[in-house]
Amino acid sequence: MKDVIIVQATIDYVESYGRAVDTIAKERKYLASTEGFPIESTRSFVEMIEKQNLAQFYAVKDGSVVGWCDILPKSFEGLRHVGNLGMGLLSEYRGKGLGSRLLERAIEHARFKNGIEKVELEVFESNIDAIKLYERYGFVQEGRRVKSRKLDGKYDNIILMGKFI
Repeated sequence: MKDVIIVQATIDYVESYGRAVDTIAKERKYLASTEGFPIESTRSFVEMIEKQNLAQFYAVKDGSVVGWCDILPKSFEGLRHVGNLGMGLLSEYRGKGLGSRLLERAIEHARFKNGIEKVELEVFESNIDAIKLYERYGFVQEGRRVKSRKLDGKYDNIILMGKFI
């Protein structure tokens, strides 16, 4: 997808980023939340990321965010060498290599600009494609939370994965 560019997060994209989060959340499959966040809290979140030069990158097509990946450091002393990974892609952009492009940029930035040594993530066990992506990049399963999500009457396990970078 050469017409999709990868850019570091800026406040300029906050509205389309918020829409992308909301769209994916409403699929009720991939994110912990089932709806997006108020624009004010999204704006504050992106402003904080931009101010601290944290690893959040957007996949942008025609000026709109179609996906993102971020690796945000944990906040407590003794844990700051670890970053939590989050990502999402609008359905029509999945399976086209954008997740890989986003993940590579976020890992590089987190390691060299933010001093992150380990990346951790949580993924629903039903999200087979995401698990395969993470495994291709060297993430390993570190644990499992059994039946930790119950949504629409269905249980899903949460897989805990990590990678030292």
